[in-house]
Amino acid sequence: MWTRKELKQNAKKILSKNYWKAFLVTLVLITITGAGSGAFSGASNGVTSFSNSYNRSNRTDTRISLNGDSKDKDQDKDKDKNKEKDSKDVDLNIIAGDNRKFSIKFDNGKVFVNDKEINGEQSEIKFNLNGKTFVYNSKDGTIEFDGNKVNIGDASGSISYDNGKLVIKDEDNKTVFSGDINEGAKVLGVAFGVFAVVFAVIMFFICVIGTLLEIFVMNPVRVGGYNFFNRQREGTSKFTNIFGGFARGHYKASIRNMFLKDLYEFLWSMLFIIPGIIKSYSYWMVPYITAANPNLSASRVFEISKKTMNGNKWRTFVLQLSFIGWDLLACLTFGIGAYFLAPYKETTYAELYGTLRQKAITDGIATEEELAIAA
Repeated sequence: MWTRKELKQNAKKILSKNYWKAFLVTLVLITITGAGSGAFSGASNGVTSFSNSYNRSNRTDTRISLNGDSKDKDQDKDKDKNKEKDSKDVDLNIIAGDNRKFSIKFDNGKVFVNDKEINGEQSEIKFNLNGKTFVYNSKDGTIEFDGNKVNIGDASGSISYDNGKLVIKDEDNKTVFSGDINEGAKVLGVAFGVFAVVFAVIMFFICVIGTLLEIFVMNPVRVGGYNFFNRQREGTSKFTNIFGGFARGHYKASIRNMFLKDLYEFLWSMLFIIPGIIKSYSYWMVPYITAANPNLSASRVFEISKKTMNGNKWRTFVLQLSFIGWDLLACLTFGIGAYFLAPYKETTYAELYGTLRQKAITDGIATEEELAIAA
């Protein structure tokens, strides 16, 4: 029966003569098979977005006439007197010089812009037009464009809406915004649609390319790594062994067996996480056996691994867990230490495979010829 201490001591003896060669191999393995993937993101300007949360306030009706007619303001004051103080609606009506009206209305928790309903209960309405941010706050009655605030209540500044154009001027009569609300809505639909399609297409190709690289490049490289550590234990390792997974007679077996291993583990994990983890330990010897003898059929490779790992799955897990102290130490070096720790871990695991290989032969699970290291 093997022990963790024994395996690690054997690994240290082997690395005392071959550490830097093993380090170079693990460096290549980590670089090729441990690379992360980038995220695609995109952004668009001139689209419309709306904020959440709506605290209802008393009804107010403010009208600003750009032609300077004080009669409209007097009429507004008369209308305000007739408002019910406990009303839960808010109307903001802005009248342009040609009597065209731009309105923001809060009615029973619903928001309407030019009589078009906008979903969500809101205390402020916010959207973007041509890269400028428009915010109307129902609490203090202000309109703000990219930091330039216009107080509608005391008519400091002006707003006009004419022929589809919205123009905001501050109290110094300086234009702080000019845009088209209707165009903003169109840009939203078009921009979002284009973005969604482009994003979906790019992500699809990233997934396809990533999967193909995993199957046809990374998995053979991993098998080559197991080939190196198998041979290192035998004292016949060379750096070029890392490419053994691509050799004639090995490449097909590397692709087939590693693909099936990943597929089986994925399917088992679809049931629950724990069965997937348990099965991953049942298939733990598959890459080592594939590296040693690519002539075995896939079914035979999996059979040997499952039978040999019976009674050894938990102990293998504990062996891996025993490196947690070193892993934490590697984290303190911002991950750099992981590169120096990898040869020790992989050599120890190869020692475990060598022990389990002998057990499989002794117990009659496999023959010595089946588990002999291929030339």
